[in-house]
Formats: sequence, structure tokens, C-alpha cells
Amino acid sequence: MPAAVMGALGLWGLNRAMWWDETTTYEVATRSAPDIWALAHHVDVVHVLYYLLMHLLLPAGSGDAVLLRLPSVLGMAVAAGATAAVGRRLAGRAVGFGAGLLLAVTPLASHYAQEGRSYGLVTGLVTVGCLLLLRAVERPTVRRWVAYGSVVLLASLLHLFAALILAAHGLALAVGRIPRRTLRGWLITALAVAACLSPFALYAHTQIGQLSLLPRPGWRQAASLVRQFTGPGLPAVAVVVPLAAVGALRSRRGKGPLALRTLALPWLVLPAGVLLAGSLIQPAFNQRYVLYSLPALSLITAAGADGLLRAAVRPRPGGPPVRGRRVVPRVLGVALAGLLLVLQWPTQEWLRTPASRNDDQTAVARIIGQRARTGDAIVFVPGTKRNVEYVYAADFTRTDDVLMTRSPAASRTLGGEEEPVAAIRRLLLPHRRVWLVDRTVRPSQSVATVAKREVLLNAYSPATEITVRGETIILYVRRS
Repeated sequence: MPAAVMGALGLWGLNRAMWWDETTTYEVATRSAPDIWALAHHVDVVHVLYYLLMHLLLPAGSGDAVLLRLPSVLGMAVAAGATAAVGRRLAGRAVGFGAGLLLAVTPLASHYAQEGRSYGLVTGLVTVGCLLLLRAVERPTVRRWVAYGSVVLLASLLHLFAALILAAHGLALAVGRIPRRTLRGWLITALAVAACLSPFALYAHTQIGQLSLLPRPGWRQAASLVRQFTGPGLPAVAVVVPLAAVGALRSRRGKGPLALRTLALPWLVLPAGVLLAGSLIQPAFNQRYVLYSLPALSLITAAGADGLLRAAVRPRPGGPPVRGRRVVPRVLGVALAGLLLVLQWPTQEWLRTPASRNDDQTAVARIIGQRARTGDAIVFVPGTKRNVEYVYAADFTRTDDVLMTRSPAASRTLGGEEEPVAAIRRLLLPHRRVWLVDRTVRPSQSVATVAKREVLLNAYSPATEITVRGETIILYVRRS
């Protein structure tokens, strides 16, 4: 049921408009495999495996948002099911059932289930990795350690920061009642994964400049992470935080060598803590990079609710057993998940609208497709934000991207290469009509941007101006 609920919420409104990060995924993934590999030598090496996987799925130029997001829906559905399985192993069926449902109804899970990026898949793989770790600890065999290590390695290759789950697992095993032989098996596996990741990590470090726009984190970012994980609505925070505190302090122990909180607390706290601390030196923190810790919060919250309920229905010494003692915890899990879903229904609806993302590239393509005439020129500001004309190729068949010299694929970049500033006037003036697509999210003030605007203002008159989420589209007509 948790996987089905997460899948249903993920599929609801899946055809929402694309934003720029998703058009980047689409444009890169629909290049040839050699071109994707060549791009990774310059930028986005941390996403190269994800791009290659999506390359097998996406048709070029169609802008199919549903196909783009289906792997993320699948990843988060797997995460919900695996969360239920982890909870069942550690604290019983009721806790597992409740934890899976709590993850499924969390708005942040829906957000990334509908995002054409790798974070939903990574969350699913990390959660499965935690389940495989429990299986290997229960019966340590070479096959089980290889399965665990392979899944963690795959998650880390999809996004490098997923490797921080190894530190969380190491801490959990060190605190738990684990035999030395089992610890030795985990350590060998972890070292093998680290050895496989080392070349990848070293090469990715050469592209760390991509994170230059990220701020140095402080209490504000930490508080935002807590609010997004637990809410973000205040009523939901008021429900989740006390239950999570109870689960962290007092949760029922299962039959295995690890208690639920022994695994879940490091899983929840350590990846985010390490990334926040490291970002004080080199900013690299974003909440989506630690999305895979969200199932741990669901586990702790479900354990807290289960503990409170069991204390309330515990029979008195010498008294008759309480009726429905086994059924009530599962009913409570459904009721708690339903309450949180109702409390955050406005957020769930908002997530299916273009306003939930930074911009609306689908609207840009639709406007150009409806209003452009054959021979119109089109100019992008900044010049690196032209993915939309490749993702929605049919809408740009009548326009001429006159300033581009090499396409993104040919230039092995994310945005292509443009003519020098001195050539802008000469290339634009032969065109009577010019469309300007001006990005208002982090507006550009580069030399090329200034030159484009000067030519348009001096030789053209604005005829139409349309504002959409994150973009302004202006039609300029040349003066006589």
C-alpha cells in the first residue's frame, strides 16, 4: 500500500510544465551517448550516469514530461515500499506500514517524485540499500554484501553525495550489537565501494565550480531543511516533530541486532550534518542532495506514534487483554498519514502548478509556437539558457537562433556557444521581428546581455510583452 499511495500521488498531475533543470535533463539525455560522455568531461559529470539512463527512455524534441518524470515516480514508490520493509524488520508490521505511508504523503516526496532529475531514483536506491544492509547483518554472506555494496555504489554514481550513507551505516553498526565478523564484512564492502568511487569523486571535484551559486549555509538553511522534511506547513510540523522526538528517545526494539533508532538517526542526521559542516568551507549544500534521508524521519515518526499508542492500550497488570491491540496500530498509521495528507493538501495541489518551480519553460515554448512567424529571430538572455528550443523543437521551427554558432551538443556545453559581441548588431538587423526570451530568475548582466538589449532598444520597438513564471518574452519590431 505505501508504494501504491506514493505511485498514485506521483502520477497525479505528472504532466505539469517543465522548468529549466528538467529541460537540461531532457536536452542532454536526447544527445547521442558519445556526446553525453563528452559533456561530462567539461560539466555535470555527477549526473552523467543519470543522463545515460534517461537517454534510453526519452525521444528527442517531443518535450514529453510524463516520460521524463516516470523514473522519479518509480524511485519514490520504491522508497516508500522499502521504508515499510525496513520498519517492519526493525520494529514490526505496524511501524513499517505507518512509516511507508508517512513517506508517501510527505509533500517533499511528491515534489521530487515529479522532478526530472536523479534525486527520486537515488532515494529509492538508498532505501533499498538500507534494507539490504539489514539482510546482510542478519545473515552475512558474500552474496548479500555484494548486493548491498552494488546498490549503494549505483546510488552514489547517480549522485555522489549519496555516498554519505556509508558513514551513517558505519555509525549505526558501531553503536548496534553487531558481531565482529559482520562488522568486518561491512567494512570490506564499504572500502570496496569507496575504492570504486574514488576516481569518480576526484574527477567530480575538478567541476566543483558548478556549485558556485550555492550560498554558504547557516541556521536559515538548517531550519528550512527541518521545515521541508517535517512539513512544510506548521500544523504538520506540530504533529511530526513531537512524534519524531518520542521515536528517537523511546522506540520499540525488534528481534534483530539493530534498533530502529540506531539505524534511522544516523541516516537522518549524519548526511545533512556532514554536508552542512563541509559547506562552511566550500558551499555544496542543497536539501535535494540529502533527500534520501527523508525515509529515516518517517521511520522515527511512525515509531514514536506506535510507542505512544502501545503505552495507551497496554493492559493493566492482571486485567483482561485490550481488544484490537494488534489492529489498532495499523489503523493509527492510516489515520496519521491521512491527517497529514489533509493538513498539507493545499501544498500538494500547489506542487502540481508551475508556481512550485523557478520558471515555466513549457509556457515559453507554447507562446513562441503560437505567435512566431517564419523568419523571426530569437535571442536568449542569458545565452546559455536555450535548452527549451531543443526540448520543444516543434514550437521553434519558424524561428532563427541567429546568434548561436555551435549547438549545446556540438560545443559540449549545457547552453551552446554564441557569436562575439561585435557581431550582434550585424546579425540582428536583417530581421524585422526579434523575439527576446529574458530570464528573470537570477537575471544576467553580462557584456553580451547588455549588448543584445542595446541593439534591440536602439533599432527596434517593443510590440508585445508577455510575462510567465521566471521569464519575460518580448517581441521587438524593427523601426523603419
